[in-house]
Amino acid sequence: MTLRLRLMLIIGVSFSILWGATSVWMLLDVRTEFRNALDERLAASARMVHNLLAQMPAAPAEASATPPVPLEYVTKDGVACEIRLSRGGILARTQGSPQGLGLVKSGYNTRTIDGQQWRSYTLEENGRRVTTADRIEKRRALLSDIVFATVVPFLVAMIGSLLVLWLGIRKGLAPLESVRQALADRKPDALQPVPASGVPSELTPLVQTINSLLGRTQNAIERERRFTGDAAHELRSPLTAIKTHLQVARMTAGNDETVNALDNAEKGVQRLQHTLEQLLTLARVEGPFSFETGDASSIPAITRLVMDELPPEDKNRVRIDNRAGDLPVPVPAILAATALRNLVENALRYSPADRPVKVDVSASANFISFAVTDEGSGLNDAERSQAVQRFWRKGNGKGSGLGLSIVEAIVNRYGGRFQLDNRSEGGTWAEIRFPRIAETALSD
Repeated sequence: MTLRLRLMLIIGVSFSILWGATSVWMLLDVRTEFRNALDERLAASARMVHNLLAQMPAAPAEASATPPVPLEYVTKDGVACEIRLSRGGILARTQGSPQGLGLVKSGYNTRTIDGQQWRSYTLEENGRRVTTADRIEKRRALLSDIVFATVVPFLVAMIGSLLVLWLGIRKGLAPLESVRQALADRKPDALQPVPASGVPSELTPLVQTINSLLGRTQNAIERERRFTGDAAHELRSPLTAIKTHLQVARMTAGNDETVNALDNAEKGVQRLQHTLEQLLTLARVEGPFSFETGDASSIPAITRLVMDELPPEDKNRVRIDNRAGDLPVPVPAILAATALRNLVENALRYSPADRPVKVDVSASANFISFAVTDEGSGLNDAERSQAVQRFWRKGNGKGSGLGLSIVEAIVNRYGGRFQLDNRSEGGTWAEIRFPRIAETALSD
């Protein structure tokens, strides 16, 4: 869960709960006040009718069929009213009033008459009973209108507030997002400090910590590269001297056993020398060293360098199919040839001695591809995932275990791709791709 979403949930849920509880409290209070106000209206209407009756001549002994004038004031408010004598006779009632409306005790009452609920107030004084009432259904309709008029603006305001809150959180976290984006856009080997300009004071310690970590990481990597390069360079001269002395000793040896021992020793020195050369190449490729020569290499030049460095017995097994012509490759020829040669040497080492190794060169709109295929035993899933690890060799392989690591480092340095997979007909397929130079760049 992102920090933005987490803040939105915490603040938004808290905001919704608090305002929701406030709105429920407000609605309950409005309902109570509304009911009290309507009840007070009923009581006021009953008192008004009673006072008007008190100012009129005394009522006859028997109920009159003609409604007195005071009921006209009550009907204007939509209130039902019934006037009775205390002994039971009806003096008058408004049109639409239910039968028996005033047959209740004094004060407020809620009752059902003919299937409808009524809320009434009865005032009994001076031998008269004045009852005013209104329907509960009408009260509920009025309350619903009030609730609707209150809730809709509240919901609109809450949704608008949450939207403003989301925009505010997004704007407030924009500096943090810019730091994240700056780190995400970096290349894996970019260890320059993160710019601290424009960063809020709350984020300054975080940026400083990141820059400190990047600095320590860069120093550690530089120490490792220097050690690898220096160690490989310092060991080259002693190994060359040992190799020379072994050759001289083999020429002066007097028996076959001594010659065989010297041959084995020379092979061991050659293997160690090859490993050191690979380490030195890897350190240079991954380090800040420049290989740029100013000119792009060509496909024929790359394949020619590869073939020139192969032993004579291996050259006859390599089949090169160049379908891309002499297109330029934006990689120094020495590095492109090193990557391709390592793939070819691996294919020669792990395929039968009587089977060829094919190198297919092709070009697409964006890439130039070098695909190397062999007819060996292939690699399983675990071996494929470990193949680019340093010093890893399949089984009892005799290589240095650095070849594919160097291939991956060269490809990554120049924005290419490296793929390794099994062939359906058996063997291994390895491909390196380098970006193709645009035609406009060539014309310039």
